[in-house]
Formats: sequence, structure tokens, C-alpha cells
Amino acid sequence: MPDQLAEFQKDVTDVQNSLAAVSKSQAEMGKRLAALESKAGTDDTVKRSEIADLKARLDTIVRQTTATADKVDLVNARVDRLSQDVEAARDAARRQTAPAPVPSGGPDVDTAALAAGATVAGATRPAGAAPASGGSAPSPSALYASAYADFSKGNYPLAVSGFEEYAQRYPDTELADNAMYWIGECHFSQGSYKAAIDAFDAMLEKYPKSDKAAAANLKKALAFVQLNQIGQGIEQLRFVTSTYPGTDEARIAADRLQALGKP
Repeated sequence: MPDQLAEFQKDVTDVQNSLAAVSKSQAEMGKRLAALESKAGTDDTVKRSEIADLKARLDTIVRQTTATADKVDLVNARVDRLSQDVEAARDAARRQTAPAPVPSGGPDVDTAALAAGATVAGATRPAGAAPASGGSAPSPSALYASAYADFSKGNYPLAVSGFEEYAQRYPDTELADNAMYWIGECHFSQGSYKAAIDAFDAMLEKYPKSDKAAAANLKKALAFVQLNQIGQGIEQLRFVTSTYPGTDEARIAADRLQALGKP
């Protein structure tokens, strides 16, 4: 897993380099366009069609910039999830050699869920599967851990099923809003952007003060952009920057607005 983490981090660097190259091309194209427009005012030999063609190429570069920046976020998310998996595996190993009760406060939310999944590996049912005949319902920690493990592995349909079951069975727990958030993330990762928006809306409506609210609103904005609903995407990005100033989500939203030419 450390080798995988290093590989993902290399992916992040490669995509960031691509983003820098595209941004440089965008800046150069903008300068050329400005120069042509200035020349067109005094030189009739400059064809309007050439300017129109350059504008179209500039629009394409803007879209490429946004798409590349989205890839940066996706690879970063993969690195974060893998880091959590590594910590969870280490926690599980420590517990096996020196068992100790979990403090009442509990460790970090999703790391705790993965750690719980590690300790019950082979004993819990797949997320979304029905309990065995005559058996009891799964514990909250086991159900959440199973669903989150499926999400980390890219088993999105199973993860959605598990998170939906968790949200329905345990709506008053601290992880209920997280479960609904990850449903949206699963749909987003599958390219089902409309379903992702619906899932984030459902989570925000039920848990408006969730610590995942900023992330959910940002992902809504990115989903709108992916659906080519640029106007709604820009409006949503501006909502994130104004509502959650100083957060990573606000910074990412500001970067997207800059890439779309709407700072």
C-alpha cells in the first residue's frame, strides 16, 4: 500500500504539471487574441474569421483547464482514501497485538469506520446484503465500515447500497450525514452527475449543519459543470466561496471560477 500511495502521489504531480501547461497555453492564447483584436481595428487584412477561430480555441483550452483541475481533485481524493486505508490497517495490526477498547470519543470518523471493517473482515456481510435468516441487523460500525471499504475499492453500487441502508437504519447517529454524502460521491465517481446532485441535495436538506456541507456544495458545483450547466455551476461555486470562506472547498471553488473565466 505505501507503494500504491507513492504511485498516486506521482499521478497528482503529473496531472498538476498538465494543468500548469494548459493554463500557460490559455494565457498565451489570450494574449494572441488581444493582439489580433487590436490589429483588426487598424488593419483590414486581419480576417474576422481568424479571430473567431482563435476564440473557439481559447474556449476549448478553458474547458481543458477545468477538466484537468477536476482530475487533480479526483487523484487527490484517491490519495486521501489510500492514506486512510494505510492508517486503518496499522490500527488493526496494533489492536491484534495489544487489544484495547476504543475511547468513547472515537478516532477520526472514516478512519474509524475502516478500522472497524478491518477487525471484522470475513465476519461482516457485504454492504446492502440482507441479514441471515433469524439473524440480527448489522451494527452501525460494521455496516458503515463495509460500505466505506466498498467505496474505497471502487465498488460503487455496493457502497451506495450500504450507505443507503446505514442512513435508513441509523439516521440519528453521527455518521448518518457522512453516509448520505458518500452516496453522492459514489454517483459522482461513476459519472452519474444528476444522481450525485440529487444525493447531495438530500443530504444538505436533512443535515444542513453537517461538517460535510461545504464538500457537498462544492461537488454539486462540479457536477453542474460536468453536465455543461455552466451558469448553475458558476452560481454554485460562488455560493461555496461566500458561504465557506477560508476552507479548502472555497479555495477549490475560486480556482474553478478562475479557470472558467469568472473570478
